[in-house]
Amino acid sequence: MRITKSIVLFISLLLSRIYAQGQEIRIIDKNNDSDKSINTKAFDFIDNEYNLPENKYIATLSGFSINSGKSILSNLFNLFWKHSNDLGANSFKINNVINRNDTTLIEISIYNLTDEEFDEMITSYPANMVYIVGDIDKNKPQKRIKFNNKNLKLAPLEFIAYQNEIGKDASLSIGGLLGAKVWIKGQENRLPKHYSLSGFGIGPGYYNEISVSFNTGRIYPLDLNFGQFLIKVLNEKK
Repeated sequence: MRITKSIVLFISLLLSRIYAQGQEIRIIDKNNDSDKSINTKAFDFIDNEYNLPENKYIATLSGFSINSGKSILSNLFNLFWKHSNDLGANSFKINNVINRNDTTLIEISIYNLTDEEFDEMITSYPANMVYIVGDIDKNKPQKRIKFNNKNLKLAPLEFIAYQNEIGKDASLSIGGLLGAKVWIKGQENRLPKHYSLSGFGIGPGYYNEISVSFNTGRIYPLDLNFGQFLIKVLNEKK
């Protein structure tokens, strides 16, 4: 098998975690003709089914997460976001994910899309899906949940996927009588819904830690773009 430049860089990232503190982003490739003066704060997920215009390409980035402590996927996502905005990109597509022992290595390509292109692209998202994400720190315990009245255990770095039926509710609860419960209504052409059992700080300089309940259990709605990022990176529970 031919060893590509990307694989070599991924292996280098893996080895570097022995001495690296925190997380690191590397630029693998860059379009030197792109407009570096673009000022954007967006970081939108691009579905792989969308046919991207070549002239929208900005760069390819790689990074890794050790998946414990401060080196978790939400912080890596934020670093990708910051570096992308610094390069004039407002959107990203996941090229490759490699899991090596406790480390997740990710390569993304970043782009600058217009509002019209994004509106067209978002129609390729899977409609009416529900995703429940476990913890993204591998050292956390399994979470006991009830989904559609069925008891489940959701391990760290794991998620479940469910296709909502139009006009019917899916239910998610955690923490028993003193916990939290949400109902997710199935609607035609509805964008995917993502929920987490932990709160994350998402985006450079601001946070998205909104819980729908308190006491012994919390359920957090996830940002659409971070949610789509996670389901491409984590393991689906079968």
